[in-house]
Amino acid sequence: MSRLLLIRHGQASLGAADYDVLSPLGEQQAGALGAWMARMIDPPHAIYAGPRKRQRDTAAHLVAAARSAGAEFPAPQELLEFDEYPAIVLMKEAVPELAARDPELAALATAWMSAERGTPGHQRAFELVFQAAMQRWHTGALEHPAVEPFREFQARVARGLERVMQQHPRQSTVVVVSSAGPVGVITALALGLDTWAGLKTSFIVHNASVTELAYRPGELQLRVFNALPHIHERAHVTLR
Repeated sequence: MSRLLLIRHGQASLGAADYDVLSPLGEQQAGALGAWMARMIDPPHAIYAGPRKRQRDTAAHLVAAARSAGAEFPAPQELLEFDEYPAIVLMKEAVPELAARDPELAALATAWMSAERGTPGHQRAFELVFQAAMQRWHTGALEHPAVEPFREFQARVARGLERVMQQHPRQSTVVVVSSAGPVGVITALALGLDTWAGLKTSFIVHNASVTELAYRPGELQLRVFNALPHIHERAHVTLR
């Protein structure tokens, strides 16, 4: 069987002018992962990354650290299918429009905006709004011209997975650097979960985490989910 390592990008810049930039900690997380991966018994035959800067930069830092440790890692290749859904647009533009006619979502959004920034209460309020928005996106209740529908997102990720498995069918080790959404979709496919369960799974995927799957034609198995073997400090474990 072949081996697929799904990597979520390192911590990005939530709350900054441009989210799609790795934070200093995100760069450190990616480098630590690359140093750990340099010691793998079976090094990767191919490395792919989604098109977002945070995804491509995570792959670049990972590869640089692995090479510095003496490993011969291939250069990352970009695959559009492993892009994340546009969560920032969804939260900034689609959620306010939907909240105007969705009292439950409006109440959650108000609680989030009222909470003191930088506190655990603010973070928790954000998570409640985010997950409620994701549920509505999943069902199709949340629509916006700039937001890819959930079914199209899921189908795109599945196409990317199939493309990778076909290109590396036997005795291969493949690394894909993407985001939490694609990790959730692929985990659900491997376990036979319904689509909402897969999306909920993505909510707990840590930055720079490793999800490992084994595959061969017609078979996909989950071996490891959301692992952080390269992280040794609590402060370096992040979701956002």
